Amino acid sequence: MDKSTPRLISTNSSLFLDTLRLSAALIVAIFHAYIMWFPEKDSTTTPLFNISHAAVVVFFVLSGYVIAYTTTINNRGSLQYAQARLSRLYSVVLPALLITGITELIVQYTNSDLHAMYSRGSSIPRYILSGSFLNEIWFFSAAPPMNSPLWSLSYEFWYYIIFGLWFFRTTGWKSTALLLLACFIAGPKILLMMPIWLAGYAAYRLPKLNISPTKSWVFVFIAVCATVATVVYVPIFPRPIGTPPLFFANQFVTDWVNGLFFAVALWFLPLSKHVVPSGNWVASFRKVADLTFPIYVLHNPLLILSRVVLGYEKNSITHMWQNLIVVLIVSAIIGVFLEKYRPLWSKSFGTLLGLKSKLKRAYA
Repeated sequence: MDKSTPRLISTNSSLFLDTLRLSAALIVAIFHAYIMWFPEKDSTTTPLFNISHAAVVVFFVLSGYVIAYTTTINNRGSLQYAQARLSRLYSVVLPALLITGITELIVQYTNSDLHAMYSRGSSIPRYILSGSFLNEIWFFSAAPPMNSPLWSLSYEFWYYIIFGLWFFRTTGWKSTALLLLACFIAGPKILLMMPIWLAGYAAYRLPKLNISPTKSWVFVFIAVCATVATVVYVPIFPRPIGTPPLFFANQFVTDWVNGLFFAVALWFLPLSKHVVPSGNWVASFRKVADLTFPIYVLHNPLLILSRVVLGYEKNSITHMWQNLIVVLIVSAIIGVFLEKYRPLWSKSFGTLLGLKSKLKRAYA
């Protein structure tokens, strides 16, 4: 395929990507439910632990791939890029923080022992830091304990910022200074994991092999199998996640390996020169897959809340699944509601960024 020809994501490839992102969110949710209902088992030594963390690595690679696609196919400039990214994040993250805060208050006044398990001193600074995506900069790891998955959103935010400052850079020292400043604020943890995100970007941008779609899918399957093998068999290095100073970036070398293999799978993904109309069921599945983000950021506090509302039977796999299914349904319902009002967030950020742009031109 010629480099100048738009490389569009085909229907089958889109279904593959949607299936991956939804599956990754469900894996993370299952893992968190498991460690809540089976707390006496060492979660760090279970295959589910490795698979759950690898699911976040998959999110990073997918994010880089999607940003490469959108900035190539539909590049409308830096302000529109910022508007799209900020509205996407804040439309879900702020409601997630609100729901987490409400959950924390309910648990605090109804089950003090359960609240103590998730108490790490004052909570307010953690919500402020998470709402401004500063909770993982440098050697912080300060997401609210009742919603630990928010750690990865801080990483995502800074990847969007750093990439945007590079992609839309201009001549002159100010553009370079802003890029370096963003890297400095993000700090070593976030930067150590950025090669994974960039691998996803490269998977779309690099030239494709001139092979048939059938052969491409064979190579995709092989690369995915290789990714699973690395997750299962490659030792954790340099150290397990969760402890200072790098916290969720502790095993960055292992994550690089896993991310690279998965990026290779995306590189082989067949693309198309033309948009092919898809059936109604494909559009319906896309709407279900769009609930990935709400499921990811809401499941943990809702699982904790379910222990108060629905009860808790320790070491009961049946009870775990009952609560998890209810939580996934509630997360999906909230996700549909949030998606309905997402255009308001986009409009608000568009107005804010537009005003900033006018002020900048006025004082230039």
